[in-house]
Formats: sequence, C-alpha cells, structure tokens
Amino acid sequence: MRKAIRNLPAGHPMPFRGINYPLEIRTTMNKPQVTIAGGNLLVNFYQDHPTIPVQLPLVKWYRRQAQQYIMPRVAYWADEMGLTFNKIFIKDQDSRWGSCSSLKNLNFNWRIIMAPDGVIDYLLIHELAHLREMNHSAAFWQLVGRYDPDYRLHRQWLKDNGQALFLLLPKLPLALLNAVYFHVE
Repeated sequence: MRKAIRNLPAGHPMPFRGINYPLEIRTTMNKPQVTIAGGNLLVNFYQDHPTIPVQLPLVKWYRRQAQQYIMPRVAYWADEMGLTFNKIFIKDQDSRWGSCSSLKNLNFNWRIIMAPDGVIDYLLIHELAHLREMNHSAAFWQLVGRYDPDYRLHRQWLKDNGQALFLLLPKLPLALLNAVYFHVE
C-alpha cells in the first residue's frame, strides 16, 4: 500500500476534472489564492504567510470546486432520472466516494472533482439510483446503465485510480483548514 504524499513539489501533476495540471507555487505580494492559470494549478502564497503546507489551500480549493460543480450536475441528473432528493453534502470521507441515506440525502467526497467528468457523472447517477433502489441488485445496475452506458468503465477507473486521489490530498483537520485565508474561485 502506498503512503500519502507529504510535500507536493512544484510541477507535481494535480488532477482536476480528469486533466492533470502542473502545480505552480508562488510567493508574491498578491492576494493568497488558488486558481488555474496558464495551464497550471497555481497556489499563490502571500509573502507574509506563515509557513503552511501547500495541501491546505489545495484542499480548500478542491472542496469549493466540487461544491460548485456537483450541485448543478446532481440537479441535472435527478431531473433526467425523474428523481427527487433532500439535501446534498460535500464531505471529506476517508475512503467512500458517495452515499445515499434513507432520508434522501446525498453525500459526495470532494476528491471526485479530480476524476474525469464521465466518472463524476457515474458517481452522481450511482447515488441517485439508490433513491429508487437502495441496494446493488440487477435492477439497480440496469437503472445506472440506462443513464451511463459506460458505467463499468467509469467504475473501473475509480478502482484503478481512486486510491491515488485519496493519497494525493489526505484528510486535514477542519481547524487547520479554517486557520488560514485563501481566495478560492
């Protein structure tokens, strides 16, 4: 089993919606921010920032991106599938990609935003399908397949690549995430 990456160096490939962006780290007088710029995933530290790991602003940025992308995609797929849900939560789970509760709440791991769009849609469809079939029966997989004919490929992608996404940006304490301000777009 591989271990989590402790220090992400400049140039390290950072996946976002299935595209790898080289990590660029700058220290300037500009506002502290994380953004995609010039083909890179840029983390801009303010000169006077205390020394903090680059993972902290990256986790904040990925979580924000996941929330902005997943919410409207779930609404789209729910409408396509003729399903209704209660609430959506973007979480920092240790090993799960998503879940669906009996209260019709949908939970998604923010790390899924690193996967290709087709894999993200598969996960959303998968959890929405649980609103109708709260199991993994043949009827469940038939429903998933109706909206994602390539679900087997997408499921395999998660099996093949999922652990690497969890190790790239491991879980950070919430207190640490809230300790430093970074502008995330």
